[in-house]
Amino acid sequence: MTILVTGGSGSGKSLLAEQLSFKLKRDPFYYLATMQVWDEECKRRIARHRKQRAGKGFQTVETPTGLKEAATDLKPGGTALLDCISNLTANEQFEAKVYDPAQTVIDGVLAVQERMANLVIVTNEVCSDILPTDEQTLAYLRYIGAVNCELAKAADVVVEVCSGVPIIWKGEKLYYEIMA
Repeated sequence: MTILVTGGSGSGKSLLAEQLSFKLKRDPFYYLATMQVWDEECKRRIARHRKQRAGKGFQTVETPTGLKEAATDLKPGGTALLDCISNLTANEQFEAKVYDPAQTVIDGVLAVQERMANLVIVTNEVCSDILPTDEQTLAYLRYIGAVNCELAKAADVVVEVCSGVPIIWKGEKLYYEIMA
């Protein structure tokens, strides 16, 4: 089963994704962390997420780039929480500088999906704000939009979190069965 959880910054999407992961938990139980430490804000967010999942049984795999390669080291059949696609896309675009960041991310997610019984994916809704004018940021928005669309097509459940409230866009019945 694959679940895509999206929403704006600070919406509660990571917390919901974690709850869903626990409902679907199978060993091995992975947390695929994609954030790159760029500044103090990144450090604070990483610390908050680490504290949030401390003692909960996750095996953390740091994978800011190269998700497809990291997938080969995952023991099959478990549950993975991938947090988050927007970081991974930015890292592939700006750090790894791959030719097609969107396809690189999609291929990585598909590789994880093939190995896991359950995959919960966190992404950001980034295309509903004021659009920037610089070409690199516009390209990033196009990449993340393409990734999000492909992942939503492949997901069994798609949930958007708005101010802590889940809005189910796909797989409503399945979502409520999982959360029961």
